Amino acid sequence: MKIGIPKESMPGEGRVALVPDDCQNLIEQGLSVCIEHGAGVSSGYADRAYKDVGVDILLSAAALYQDTDLIVKVKQPLDHELQYMRSDQLVFSYLHLAADEQLVDCLCDIGLTAIPFESVTNHAGEHPLLAPMSAIAGRLSVIRGAHLLFGLFGGRGVLLGGIDGADTGRVVVLGAGVAGSHAITTALDLGAEVHVFDLIQKRLDELKTTHPAIITHLSEPSSIAEVCKQADLVVGAVMVAGRRAPVVLTEAMIKGMLKGSVIVDIAIDQGGCVEEIRTTSYDKPAYVHYGVVHSAVPNMPGAVPRTASQSLSSVIVPYVSKLAQGQLAATPELQDATAIEAGSVVDPVLKDELESVVV
Repeated sequence: MKIGIPKESMPGEGRVALVPDDCQNLIEQGLSVCIEHGAGVSSGYADRAYKDVGVDILLSAAALYQDTDLIVKVKQPLDHELQYMRSDQLVFSYLHLAADEQLVDCLCDIGLTAIPFESVTNHAGEHPLLAPMSAIAGRLSVIRGAHLLFGLFGGRGVLLGGIDGADTGRVVVLGAGVAGSHAITTALDLGAEVHVFDLIQKRLDELKTTHPAIITHLSEPSSIAEVCKQADLVVGAVMVAGRRAPVVLTEAMIKGMLKGSVIVDIAIDQGGCVEEIRTTSYDKPAYVHYGVVHSAVPNMPGAVPRTASQSLSSVIVPYVSKLAQGQLAATPELQDATAIEAGSVVDPVLKDELESVVV
């Protein structure tokens, strides 16, 4: 299969799916790789860097989609890209289909095959293609939250780490997975008081061993509401791969929070774990509701495209190689992750999610 790397077109998205070194790896395996003109520029990779390792440069998205079979991109295709896609193509990307029924319908109507990065699971039950971006999003969530706490942005005017003679800022992290654990590390590095909620006591115990200063809580609505009342920053990091994110921070809880406190919802790609939260953007990263600053930018790692592209490319390239060599059926990790095959939804988890939305 001929590999195609389109230029990402989501606002604020600067990542590229494969960096030149990994493209060279694929070409040395005898595979053909094409990239859309300018696709790597925001990540610091000019067209020349790709051309030098043997990648073909195509001048438009239309040409890229027309001339390639395996589409490898970072974010889900937008409307103007969907018009170019064909039934004989395979798209390998972050898709978050459970939160986007319209995209599911479009991909099925085209009749193609789609494998979401976030659904690939290894033998240990981990999500190796989701983990690096979750780690980046977790770190950025605290950085963004600390920024939005500035008084000129409508925040409480709190410096998270405090200083002599002043209170220390309080951060609440909802969810102790990869994104949550990196949010915890960043908040501690800034000197904040950190509270962590999760459903799994073992996970909380492990985090407490690594970070003795954190205060852990089993996730229960009453305790979440009580602790968030005194929070300066709440990070929503509750995500379930392949499903819509469960709502854990309700509007009733938000009404009880301090005026000028901040919520950053990392789970917005999967619908958000904060009740009624609206998607924001890099141009308008936040809005105020009930006196609380809300931020929910879907493609957070796109803010650090070079770091994110290098990390993502390194973990997806072995899977891209297998797909391009026609080894989908022989690779259980990819077969099990397939969400749509030849225009039909084949992932039972996705089917269940879509049926629950209809009901």
